[in-house]
Amino acid sequence: MDPLVAHQRAQDAFGRVLSGATDEQLESPTPCTEWRVRDLVGHVIAGNQRVATGTASYSPGSESVAELAALHAASAADAQAGFASPDGLVRTYELPFGAVPGPTMIGMRTTDVLTHAWDLARATGQSTEGIDQELAAELLAASRDRVGASMRGPGKPFADEQPCGPEASPIDRLAAFLGRSQT
Repeated sequence: MDPLVAHQRAQDAFGRVLSGATDEQLESPTPCTEWRVRDLVGHVIAGNQRVATGTASYSPGSESVAELAALHAASAADAQAGFASPDGLVRTYELPFGAVPGPTMIGMRTTDVLTHAWDLARATGQSTEGIDQELAAELLAASRDRVGASMRGPGKPFADEQPCGPEASPIDRLAAFLGRSQT
């Protein structure tokens, strides 16, 4: 799949799940144990800003779901425009852990956003079945190639792979591969 199409589809999936949340759920815990729903949404917005401007300046405040949805939509559009710009996929992006090339960055962002759509759905009691399953299958295959043992464990980007049967949906298998418990 074209990386720009994949990125847009991930952002759209996240936006759909976010629109199904309520203001009362913003303080709910998420599968990312260090974040509440509000923090998780803020993380996605800040990541989008990093693509668009080079800095992740957003920090969640007391915004409503509607306000967060608008912020996400704007930041997602800015990130998409950044990746689609003439140098968007050939430039280097500076991250807290080092520089990454454009193709790596768009793959990371796409996987991060779609996986956080799963986290958000789980945290807000929504079905994960409506999340883009075709995209999840592609991202799972790519993640199996990119995420090794050196990237898993305390203080690292991913927890250990969690049990998840082959009959599970692609998005559930992606989440489990990236360390999310299915229970």
